Amino acid sequence: MRYKCTCAYDGSLFHGFQMQKNLRTVQEEIENGLLIIHKRETKIFSSGRTDTGVHALNQVFHFDSDIELEEKSMCNAINSRLPRDIFIKQVEIVSDDFHARYDVKAKEYHYLIDFGTYDPLKRNYRYYCSLRNVDIDKFKRALLIFVGRHDFRSFTKNQALKNTEREIFNIGFESEEKLLKIKIRGNGFMHNMVRILIAMALEVGRGKISIADLKTILDQKNRRLSPKIVPPEGLYLYKVEYE
Repeated sequence: MRYKCTCAYDGSLFHGFQMQKNLRTVQEEIENGLLIIHKRETKIFSSGRTDTGVHALNQVFHFDSDIELEEKSMCNAINSRLPRDIFIKQVEIVSDDFHARYDVKAKEYHYLIDFGTYDPLKRNYRYYCSLRNVDIDKFKRALLIFVGRHDFRSFTKNQALKNTEREIFNIGFESEEKLLKIKIRGNGFMHNMVRILIAMALEVGRGKISIADLKTILDQKNRRLSPKIVPPEGLYLYKVEYE
């Protein structure tokens, strides 16, 4: 039986989602919980990794099990064996051909930038931007040049990828006093991609480069031209969409 799970986690104390030797990860904690339930190793397959310090509101993974439980019962069984910084929000029984990664149609990430007074209680959940004289309107216009299908090789850490073409469907913004939320929805995102895009758009907003320069960097497909990256604390995997 295949179970599809939607989970949330606070990424502050994790070295990302994907399993890493001798480091605490979300995948390891979930698989440890499934080990107790199944009395054997049970591998999970996620919609994709998130980096150290990145949060998720609706990450999706699946696993196969020979234990037949109602969806709510399986949800409760897993949650009772997880640490407090991970929570399974929903479990669904799906067909055996469903795959959490390969069936993804779109993902949406949110990034929070706070231009206000630093609050140590919120430091792990937003980027407190200390950059001065950022033109927010120019920053937004710069970020919008990424909407559409482009080769984003200049904006990913993973240069070993053969195909770095992705499509960003839309980018939206919400403001509340000094807090700015950027919402980016696309068909897929590469390692560090969202954080690099935002960092380079901030360079436009503070007058270090122009929008024309940013377009040139996009066209050049050269990671060395986009060395900036914003911190992971402000990034949230907001939603994963399937058919």
